[in-house]
Amino acid sequence: GYRGVAKTGGAAVPDAKAVGRADRPSRSILIHNMFDKDEETDEGWEDDIRLDLEEECGKHGRISRVVVMSSEPGGRIYASFETEDGAARCAAALAGRWFDKRQLRVEFVDGGDVPPGPPTGSAA
Repeated sequence: GYRGVAKTGGAAVPDAKAVGRADRPSRSILIHNMFDKDEETDEGWEDDIRLDLEEECGKHGRISRVVVMSSEPGGRIYASFETEDGAARCAAALAGRWFDKRQLRVEFVDGGDVPPGPPTGSAA
């Protein structure tokens, strides 16, 4: 039967590790499932997640902006890089990874689609 298919680790669900729109890369990526806004209760949790992401993605390239969509469902975070290469390396590193029991999905987005988040370092 089909029981246990999902446990084989990737064979049954290749999609999560595939970066969306990989045929048209850009300098900006959108990461899904990074958090659940209904589970986050700590003061300033958006900043914590943004800093975590900046640290993780900063290994792959220089980041110009990170926007945490903290008031919307879906756990989405936009990250913009100075180079397409940095964005691509970060996307490949994060896609399909498990973060706090959620599997991340990543896709490229156009810079114009990235919302104007608060300036880096601002406190709410």
